[in-house]
Amino acid sequence: DDLHELLAGAAAGSQDDPVSAALELGVQETKRVAASVDARLEELEEESVADYVASFQHFEALHNEIQETDRILEKMEKMLGTFQCDLSSISDEIRLLQSDSLQMNMKLRNRRALQSLMSEYVNSIVVSPTLVRQICEEEINESYLEYLQELNKKLDHVKQQEMQRLPSCAQSKPQLENLRTKAVSRIKDFLLSKINTLKKPKTNLQILQRNVLVKFKYCTQFLAEHHPVVAREVQQHYVETMSAQYLKQFKTYVTSLQKLELEYAPTKADLLVSGEWQSAGGARGLFNNLMGSSVNLSSKGNVFSLSGRDAILDSLEKDPIIAHTHRDKVKYYHEQLFRSHQMLLMDTATSEFLFLNDFFDTRGDHGLFVEVFGKTTQFFLDSLEGFLANCWDSVGLLLMIRIVEFYRRCMQRRQVNCLDSYLDAQQLMIRPRLRLVLDENVRSLRKACHQNLPPVANTHPTHPHLVMRRYAELAASLFALSSPEAGGLTDDLQHPLMAMQQEACALCKAIASKLESADSGLVFLVNNYDLVLTVFHERHLPRTATAGFEELLREQVQLFVESQLNRHFPDLVTFVKATEPLVADIDESARGQHAHQGPPPGVDVARMEHVVRMFAQSWKRETERIHQYVMTSFTNFSNGMEILKQVLTQLLLYYTRLQKIITKSFLNQPPAFAHELVPSTTILMEIKQYSRSF
Repeated sequence: DDLHELLAGAAAGSQDDPVSAALELGVQETKRVAASVDARLEELEEESVADYVASFQHFEALHNEIQETDRILEKMEKMLGTFQCDLSSISDEIRLLQSDSLQMNMKLRNRRALQSLMSEYVNSIVVSPTLVRQICEEEINESYLEYLQELNKKLDHVKQQEMQRLPSCAQSKPQLENLRTKAVSRIKDFLLSKINTLKKPKTNLQILQRNVLVKFKYCTQFLAEHHPVVAREVQQHYVETMSAQYLKQFKTYVTSLQKLELEYAPTKADLLVSGEWQSAGGARGLFNNLMGSSVNLSSKGNVFSLSGRDAILDSLEKDPIIAHTHRDKVKYYHEQLFRSHQMLLMDTATSEFLFLNDFFDTRGDHGLFVEVFGKTTQFFLDSLEGFLANCWDSVGLLLMIRIVEFYRRCMQRRQVNCLDSYLDAQQLMIRPRLRLVLDENVRSLRKACHQNLPPVANTHPTHPHLVMRRYAELAASLFALSSPEAGGLTDDLQHPLMAMQQEACALCKAIASKLESADSGLVFLVNNYDLVLTVFHERHLPRTATAGFEELLREQVQLFVESQLNRHFPDLVTFVKATEPLVADIDESARGQHAHQGPPPGVDVARMEHVVRMFAQSWKRETERIHQYVMTSFTNFSNGMEILKQVLTQLLLYYTRLQKIITKSFLNQPPAFAHELVPSTTILMEIKQYSRSF
């Protein structure tokens, strides 16, 4: 329609329009082509009909094949339907078989569980001939322990309450009891024989315990569970055997060590002041008592001085002394032997305690250990009590206390407290004895003070006294050995040492008061205090130990300085002390302001002139005398030189004070005797000269 409308529009236009012409031409061509196509289609249709007719037989054959295929497919459909029905039936059968299989599985598990229970039960009650032969005939060794464990399981099973009602269990019980009795008998004989081997001489008990007995500790457990009476019998046999062995071995060891001890132990005569000094001839007897020629000092040892005895504190963990290797060679102090056998006792006790805990399953209980070691520890306590009854060696006693304290800490580090009561008993025995010995030393000093103990010798009465040397050595030793854990001196040392110091100083003063002159007494005190400080400083004692004697020495030196100046320069000292207060208020800076003012009232100018003139004439001579006296009086050269310096320095100070008095007394012009004053520089040079000469 559109095309016709377009053509109609074109016809209505100009005939000369090219577009219209083209359209007209196209329509005509299209009609021509359409007619051609229609004609061709008719030809092809006629040809197709001819071809179809020609192929009719083939189409008929194809139709027949399709029909045959339909029949086959129909047959297959029927077969698949039948197969589907069969599969459904098989699925039901499979589900049924699965259910049957689960039931059979459960029955199998139940039967196996029952079989296991029955097998266990049968094994627990049936006594096989093999087990009987193993228990009754085979050698007791480590394999035998497995047989015991099997028998133990059977016995434990039979003991159960619910099992005793079963006839089968009741039937096998007599056989198991017989077997238990046989096992107990054999184990008992075996253990007793092994314990008896500990009695053999030169047997290393610890090796036998660890390498043999511990392997069979299950035997003791078996006995304890199935026959406590026999277990206790075996245990008691072990206790008796080891108790006797330890006691015998330690007695032998201690006896062999005693042969190495110093021959001459300190006695009551070895106090600071011996009670026999008077009967032996005063101070000479005291000296002979201390240094007696009949005693070999190397065999007696040191009573008051450490002399290396404290070195034992650095070797407390070393091996004990082997007695037979030191026979007739080296001699030891008692504390060295004490350390040795206590070290051995500590190690042995530790090993025994751990063995008992393992072998007899004591679980840390001390009862069995006390039964084994009781006689040994009592032997040591009795021996210690016998030693302490005659011991007067305070240094040795304090060392023994330190040794016991150290071994207590060792046992604590090992977490073994089996010796706590024993170590406590030792401390309770040693500490009171130490206090008694120290108190006796204090008492001897007090008694000597009351009995007027004389100086050491008439030729050197001002030299340090032997008693003070003893005191210095003893006090230094006790200070040096005080426990560092206590942070200083303990109460049982502090009070005796304070009392000892007081009595020693009182004795010194008493002896000094009996000397021929006050100067000799001062020299005696200075020498003794200096001796004490020298010993204290050599031991590197703390300031708390030396402070008291340092103050005493300082006081006596000051008194000696004043005494020497009063003795050699009495006029100078007296005049200065008397006149100095009279001119104290005069100001030297007011010189020349009072033209006609003379010396202050009370100032003796004539005496002043005499003092200046006498000092100028005699100061060198008197200074030399002081020097000679100081050098011959003090036993410590360094201390003597220091005291000489103090004397001369004090002399210079007195003379300087004299010069100030003269200056204040004559403010306008110096006195006529001023030219006789000795320059201070001259005196100072003299002092330096004495210092350089030494």
